[in-house]
Amino acid sequence: MRIIYVDVDTLRADHTQPYGYSREITPHLAGFAEKSVVLDRYYCSDSPCLPSRTALTSGQFGITNGVIGHFGEAARMRLEAGHGNEPTRPMLGQRLQEHGYYTAAVSMFAERHRAYWFLANFRESVRATPTLSDEPADAINRVGLDWIRRHADEDNWYLHLTYWDPHTNYTQPHEWTERAAASGPAPQWPDEETIAAHAEVYGPRSALDLHYAFVPRTSPVPENMPDAIRSRADFEHLINGFDGGVMYWDHHFGELLRTLEELGIADDTAVIVSADHGESFGENGSYAEHGLANEPTHRLPMIIHWPGVTDDLPDDRRHNDALLYNIDYAPTLCEMLNLPIPSGWQGTSFAPVLRGETIDSREYLVFGHGAHTYQRAVRTRDHLYMRTYHPGSFRAEWEQLFNVADDPHLTHDLLADEPVLAARMRSHLAEWWNTYAGVPGALPDPMQTTLQTGPTYYNDPERYAQHLRDSGREHLAKDLEQRLRFTTGGIPVSWHAPDVPRTAELFKTFLKEREPTHL
Repeated sequence: MRIIYVDVDTLRADHTQPYGYSREITPHLAGFAEKSVVLDRYYCSDSPCLPSRTALTSGQFGITNGVIGHFGEAARMRLEAGHGNEPTRPMLGQRLQEHGYYTAAVSMFAERHRAYWFLANFRESVRATPTLSDEPADAINRVGLDWIRRHADEDNWYLHLTYWDPHTNYTQPHEWTERAAASGPAPQWPDEETIAAHAEVYGPRSALDLHYAFVPRTSPVPENMPDAIRSRADFEHLINGFDGGVMYWDHHFGELLRTLEELGIADDTAVIVSADHGESFGENGSYAEHGLANEPTHRLPMIIHWPGVTDDLPDDRRHNDALLYNIDYAPTLCEMLNLPIPSGWQGTSFAPVLRGETIDSREYLVFGHGAHTYQRAVRTRDHLYMRTYHPGSFRAEWEQLFNVADDPHLTHDLLADEPVLAARMRSHLAEWWNTYAGVPGALPDPMQTTLQTGPTYYNDPERYAQHLRDSGREHLAKDLEQRLRFTTGGIPVSWHAPDVPRTAELFKTFLKEREPTHL
């Protein structure tokens, strides 16, 4: 069996037609879904990019594999010493290789995030461009389709393609933004009143600081992104840019599908389309960012076409709404290929769903985020409970509770109104934590051991507080500082980050190195 995993960075599920989006910006994905299975409640266990892909390919939660963030000890994969794989917890690609599959990737993810363990999944890994930038779909297809053509006559291979187009900054040609805008009206939420209220939500990628990173910035791609979100017009400008990136990717996904048909291997190639995380567009006051353990960040598209299995399913079996994790993917793939599932993987196979069978749903899921905030969340079928351990530089409340079924944009916090439900959600989080970090032999929770440093890689809270003052938001600066300086039992506890990121320093050096030289 040939298998292609299409990994679309930041592809928000409900901005695609198979998940009900009103704008027709993913026609090729929509056609692909007609012979596939669509998972309606599929979530990444850990976000964003680095924790998610580590969980996906390790088959384990970040609390176990060690990667819950993007920086320092929070981003350190727990690898065994020695010369061989730990047989109970190999990487997905290693398990495939052990059973005769040739694994390859067209992706610069490993180097971009210094996640070199990701390369352990592949015998062959290719960067499509010479720079560490988000590789556009045309570059991925130029290399990826060439790889497929050269291996079309071979069997038993697994190809991972990473497309980056929906990720900020939206760098697709402006014509695609215009085409997305012409495809139909933008989502009605947030309205003007909500956008005005979001001026009180501070943080990088908030309404007024849409491009803040180390220092205030204007839009690097003004044709596709506004400078800030102050009105519906600004929001529509932003959403057109995102949807244009999605549409640009879908165009190249169609090129991939046509290539399989032209080569005569479409009927012998499984194709899986998913993402590492989604994106917030106003939810919790966050815009164009995947910085929270919330619904739009953690919900993923997952659409699977498996030739001879999903082609002829009845329509009522093409969607499944069981609560599923991305760590369920590795055991599912093994079951579909009749390979043994390692005992150290923590996911559960959903292979029966691909055969049109029903499966029991989990009672709840637990999400973790560790790059822009430190948060964990509990998702049941209807509700989402969010717990903040460190807000970073963002106005993240310590606890929140939402009825996602009735309030999909997370606008009404039920924490004070539903104390019994809140207690139940806290108990779910405690039960999950005790299962994975509270038993003999468990390694420490990396979110706890790095809590003093916290999510400070992208933005320093003290520097950002000064920016709030400089921009006339003294009351918000004080609010941020209050969140970072608690009193416990009447004893003042000062906040500081012992692991100081060198991000700002390296960025300045990067800019200096790129300055033109004059002879």
